[in-house]
Amino acid sequence: MKYRAILFDNDDTLMDFQTGNRNAVNSLLDELGYFHPDRYEQYEEINLSCWAELERGTMNQAKLKTERFARFLARYRIPGDPVKAGDRFVELLGEQSILLPHAEETVRRIAAERPVIIVTNGITKVQRARFAKSPLQSLAAAVVISEEIGVAKPDPEMFRIALKPFGIAPQEALMIGDRLSGDILGANRAGMDACWYNPAGLPLTEGVHAEYIISDIRDCAAIALQE
Repeated sequence: MKYRAILFDNDDTLMDFQTGNRNAVNSLLDELGYFHPDRYEQYEEINLSCWAELERGTMNQAKLKTERFARFLARYRIPGDPVKAGDRFVELLGEQSILLPHAEETVRRIAAERPVIIVTNGITKVQRARFAKSPLQSLAAAVVISEEIGVAKPDPEMFRIALKPFGIAPQEALMIGDRLSGDILGANRAGMDACWYNPAGLPLTEGVHAEYIISDIRDCAAIALQE
C-alpha cells in the first residue's frame, strides 16, 4: 500500500467550522448585547489575526482564548470581561458539531482499511466536546489536538507526534486538509505527501506544494487507499 495512515484536518475539512463558529459568535454577542450588523466580520478579523500569530509561533493557545476577546471588546468598546467571554465562547462552540457534506462517508470508507488520525489546532475543550457529539469519534484511530501536545500545525513535530504511536514514518502517510498555511505547509515540512482540499479553486501559494488537489472530499478516498 502507498499510505499506511491517513491524517485529516478537522475544521473546514470534516466539520463545518464556519457555520458552527458563526452560530457560537452570534450567540455570545447576543448575550453581551452587541448587535452591530457587521459584528461577526468584526470579530473574525481579530480572531483570524490571532490564529495567524499562533501559526507563526508568536502566540500560544492559552493566550489566544482570551486575547481575541480582549482586543475585540476594547476595539468596539463593548462592556465585558474578556476571560469570561472567552470561557463562554468555548462552551458555545463546543456545542457545534456540524459535519460537512460527505465527510462521514469518506472517513468511514478510509477508516475501514487504514488508521485515520485527526490532527487539529483547535482548543481542547472545544474539540473534545464536538467530537463527543460526532460519529468521527468512533471512526478515528486517534485525535491529536495542538493544545494537548504543545505544538501546532505547521510545526512538523505535530505530525510526527500523531504518527509515533502507530510506528509509521511521515513518508508513509498522507495529510488531507484545507489550509495551505497549516495543513499543507506542515505536511511539506514533515516530509509527508499532502492532499489539499480546495473547494474554492484557489491557487497554490509560492513555497507550498501538494501532491494532490481535490474539490470534492469524496475524491480523497481513492487517493488514500491506493496500493
